[in-house]
Amino acid sequence: MNPSPANGVKVTPLLLSGVMAVVVLMLFTVVFLLTRAPEPVKKVAAVTVPTASEEPTQSAEPSQEAVPTGEARFTTEADPCALVDEDLQKKYVLYPDKSQIYREECEWQSLPRGAQLPDNMGFRLKVYVKVFTEGLGKAHEQYLARRADATLLPKKYNDAGIGDASYSTVWTLPGDTGRGPTTATVGVRLSNAVIEVSYERRVDADPEGRLTKGALEVAKAVADKVGA
Repeated sequence: MNPSPANGVKVTPLLLSGVMAVVVLMLFTVVFLLTRAPEPVKKVAAVTVPTASEEPTQSAEPSQEAVPTGEARFTTEADPCALVDEDLQKKYVLYPDKSQIYREECEWQSLPRGAQLPDNMGFRLKVYVKVFTEGLGKAHEQYLARRADATLLPKKYNDAGIGDASYSTVWTLPGDTGRGPTTATVGVRLSNAVIEVSYERRVDADPEGRLTKGALEVAKAVADKVGA
């Protein structure tokens, strides 16, 4: 009689062959997993989310706008200082002090009288008026150049609804001074004349749009006098 294993399990050829089959299957699985080529990684297209500073820019490139044609209306230069009435000067600039360095540009800014003015009461109004006797094409070129400068920081502009073409912008000088300044600019082309008004205050915001309203009122008044 053959002795039985100590653990009481009888090993037979059938049992041994079953164990060997399981071992072979496991070895085959391991070899398959180790030698299988890795699946290619699928590339996911990157999605760019625009930020507030990436707002669409209304183009100011001259090549994208047709050059106006027609007769030039104006033949003589205009004096910008004489085109802003005294009541408008006092309405928008506290104690206005006038200065004129260039013939086509006039400026009024707040001049302290007696006591020093607070920072947020500092205003500056600047008016540019230029008649281009060369014709509408030259005026159009200058208008677009000044609009490009005015939109350099705000990156966009609105139609001001004045003259043959117009724009308005507003921007605040970045920084932590709390004084800005914030500047509203309105530009106008009236036939072969170009007008630009900038109205500035030493504040870091203009939530109610007072600066833009002031620049629009002055620009319209100047355009009306030039075109009269």
